[in-house]
Amino acid sequence: MMRLFRLLAAVALLSLVLVAMVGLKQFTLATGATVVLETVPIDPRSLFRGDFVRLNYTISDLPLADIAGDSDFAKGDTVFVRLRRGPLYGQPISLHKEYPPVLEDHVVIKGRITRNPRSRVRIRYGIESFFIPEGEGLALERPPPGSKVTVLVAIDRYGKSAIKAVLVDGEPRYSETLF
Repeated sequence: MMRLFRLLAAVALLSLVLVAMVGLKQFTLATGATVVLETVPIDPRSLFRGDFVRLNYTISDLPLADIAGDSDFAKGDTVFVRLRRGPLYGQPISLHKEYPPVLEDHVVIKGRITRNPRSRVRIRYGIESFFIPEGEGLALERPPPGSKVTVLVAIDRYGKSAIKAVLVDGEPRYSETLF
């Protein structure tokens, strides 16, 4: 009887962890402020691995001389980037070690420094990949000439981000769904 109880408790705990993971992402998607992020080209040889797209953002590589805020960072540091919601894309305004006050028409996104040369920092936000239906990646890998691929991101009040949709020329091509 005790063995059965332990087994059921373990199954319940694992199920709770899975539900919490999904629930936290859905919380960010449902309550987060949205901002469109500009993507930058990626070497096509590493764009697809399986059924997901690798994404790179203009806000992922920041020159320290051109951005306000803190400047002494090390690889692995958690950072917060204040973004101003622009007419087209979110623009990085400042970089901080601690969560800064949020200003009107701004959002704060949380990331981790992956490379720290002296003059530029490379930041990973956890939104660098997006799963797509099998066989539909060519539209993102090779968009028609003149087309622009951007990403609509939800950012909650803690700085955690999640992709809401991948946009091609401003129109949603792929949207995040629960199932």
